[in-house]
Amino acid sequence: MNQMIEVFKCEVCGNEKLFPVIDLGLHPLCDELIPVGSQSLCHYYPIKILYCKKCSTAIQRYQVPKINLFPQSYHYRSRFTADVLNGMKELVNSIEYYLGGLSDITVLDIGCNDGSLLDFFSSKGAKTIGVEPTDAFKDAEGRGHIILNKFFSYSVAKEIIKKNQQIDVVTFTNVFAHIENLPELLRAVDTVMSDNSILVVENHYMGSVLEKKQFDTFYHEHPRTYSINSFIHIAETLGRKVIDVQFPQRYGGNIRVVIGKAKDALSEANFNMKVKMQHESAFLEQFAQMRSFIDTWKSQKKAEILELVGTHGKLSAKAFPGRAAILVAMLGLTESEIEVVYEKPGSLKIGHYLPGTRIPIRSDEELFARIDQVEVLLNLAWHIPKEIEGYLCEHGFKGRIVHII
Repeated sequence: MNQMIEVFKCEVCGNEKLFPVIDLGLHPLCDELIPVGSQSLCHYYPIKILYCKKCSTAIQRYQVPKINLFPQSYHYRSRFTADVLNGMKELVNSIEYYLGGLSDITVLDIGCNDGSLLDFFSSKGAKTIGVEPTDAFKDAEGRGHIILNKFFSYSVAKEIIKKNQQIDVVTFTNVFAHIENLPELLRAVDTVMSDNSILVVENHYMGSVLEKKQFDTFYHEHPRTYSINSFIHIAETLGRKVIDVQFPQRYGGNIRVVIGKAKDALSEANFNMKVKMQHESAFLEQFAQMRSFIDTWKSQKKAEILELVGTHGKLSAKAFPGRAAILVAMLGLTESEIEVVYEKPGSLKIGHYLPGTRIPIRSDEELFARIDQVEVLLNLAWHIPKEIEGYLCEHGFKGRIVHII
């Protein structure tokens, strides 16, 4: 495995005075899925979060190289999560409204995964280009998109702009936090943008992360967690401005930022944004509250799960979003407490162990075949409870759903 990168200054604003705020200990990578039956073991890496007061950005002190985080065998696919697809559709509609139409607009999606977002843009008449370093790119091929199976970089940006004279929209959906070396990333982004281009970033929002105690978003794939203040600094680095900010409910509360060269930036006039920025001044205090919450949650939730196991025997669990690997590890859950985790049919996670355990991931088809016998399900995708509850109800589940947070 490649050596971790230790961060000593803020990648967003260059500030060298960073505050340690969260230490979650050692954890396996969320996509290091070992096949069932294999004796291989996961590698463990620290999760220690630093905070920059100057630009209100949270940063992983130790960053795992992208080649380890996103191998060709990466198992995540956007199309399996309705909440993700609904969010993508709403994002495209928002951009269409903002631009007054998408016909003949050229869109570049960084980290396009299986091409789900590109499909929504294409259906509106846009020309679509995707960059995806993992084998997920294969699922995006053959649907009219131009797909580059590479990590996005300055050299890739030059390749794209050489073949496409104008990129109108550059999108990152929950990917902008995934890419190491932010200065190099911004250099590449600037290369593909003209004066008329807009950059649209949707990401988990630190205000929502802190308010809803979503500490499990601080997993290795997220080297940075952003605020409005973060994006104002990022826009300045690009020689542009924040021209719109929205707060979709996806993933428990996201931030969607539009950056461009418009003359009248909403960063100077948007009342709601100013109110939220005032709240951002309290982030450091909220991290202290989060640390207290984590301690309480660990003791209470572990006790609740052990009581359920004592009553019902080993539990079945539903869904494995990558972030759940942190929760399972922090609670010390093993195959002694969880017999199986169920995922949607077709998920590439099926047939593997949940990272750091010998808990197998199996198809929902097995769950539905015995749905009347299951009294309790532990929901690992606690951040999308309505989707999970509705899905289980549609398939006849009448038992109790226990959310892991």
